Amino acid sequence: MVVEKMTPQQANSDERDNQRVFRWGIGAALIIFLLALAYNFLIQTREEGPVKPSTPTQSAPLVAPSGTAPQSAPSSTAPQTVPSTTAPQTPPAPANTQGK
Repeated sequence: MVVEKMTPQQANSDERDNQRVFRWGIGAALIIFLLALAYNFLIQTREEGPVKPSTPTQSAPLVAPSGTAPQSAPSSTAPQTVPSTTAPQTPPAPANTQGK
């Protein structure tokens, strides 16, 4: 292994080159960092805009009034009937058939 001695002029030149590369590296890193911050800021503000629904939404389900029956599509073979507005009749109570 052969080791060569560096002249003082070569040592100064290498040191200047190293400093120059270090400064360019720090500058490039700062520029990349600032660009990344700007990109993230722009993406975040674009997503926080007002959201417009593509279809209208219903806030609560519709409830039919208590006196109406649900409507079904009329069938061509079945006769149409009108729902009754009178109260349904209750069946008579069963007779007591146990012991007496």
